[in-house]
Amino acid sequence: MIATSSWTRRRTLPPARSRHTPKRNTRVILTNAAIGLEHLCKAYLCSLHPALLMEIKNGQLDSLLHLIGHSARAKEPSKGPRTISGRVAVERVQAVPRGITVPQDQVRQLIDVRDGVVHVGYLEEKETQQILASYVRLSDRLFEELKVPATDRWGVHQELVESLVSETLHEVEKDVRRRMARAKRHFDDLMSKIPEEQHAAVIKARQANSWINHADGADYADVTCPACGDDGASCFGREDVDVSVDVEPDGEGGYHSYIDGAWRFLQAESFACGACGLQLHNPDELEAAGLEITIDMPEGDDEDDERPYR
Repeated sequence: MIATSSWTRRRTLPPARSRHTPKRNTRVILTNAAIGLEHLCKAYLCSLHPALLMEIKNGQLDSLLHLIGHSARAKEPSKGPRTISGRVAVERVQAVPRGITVPQDQVRQLIDVRDGVVHVGYLEEKETQQILASYVRLSDRLFEELKVPATDRWGVHQELVESLVSETLHEVEKDVRRRMARAKRHFDDLMSKIPEEQHAAVIKARQANSWINHADGADYADVTCPACGDDGASCFGREDVDVSVDVEPDGEGGYHSYIDGAWRFLQAESFACGACGLQLHNPDELEAAGLEITIDMPEGDDEDDERPYR
């Protein structure tokens, strides 16, 4: 699969001497990128365990037997397994390794173009560049997981790849800085029209309303807004736990392992501040604003949290 992905990558990027892609080639490039990413995702999943390539549906026992090395026990030994689609492979990959910050919506758009869900004509040049940059970044992360040397990844396109990612992240940073400045101006203008003794109550109400509109069942953490400085803003994402495991002698010449501690954290994916109206939509934008994307969660029970009404 990695070899096939390598062949697809050579057909994905434009010639190394060119920094721009003719419009007519955009669909071919994005389609090849999606195919290459699918193969790379499946190679990574297979490296963990071949069973991760199985569709989770009733009646797929034969596929499972093939993928765990017991093809002879399947009802149709010669048929081979039925594996997951490229879309599902990408979704599984983004859920397994921790710390992937590539914007998921852009990766989904790449698969949408390949599947014909999104017509390439609707994509602007900037969007196409962002999608390709996300493809490159996710691919590089998987190459690292698979221990593929940097020299074997992009070949003559290495400089083009680095430039593409750098330019894309620079544009994200500029856009976020503009939005932060606009949000700060809006906040200052609003506060100038309200008596100072009412500031705290107004900000509290606006933050509560923002939380209700953006939480939507997601986990969250309190953060300080990088634009207006209010500490009632929120990052939303997925809570996770990292455990520390240690070993000790078992008294019989061997050892046994035990959990020494656990660390709760939020893998932040978006941000909202009701006070000034600033919203950030993916980890790239959070990092461009100077926010952490891995946030320590407080100790204790959260059942008594009255966030919207505090």
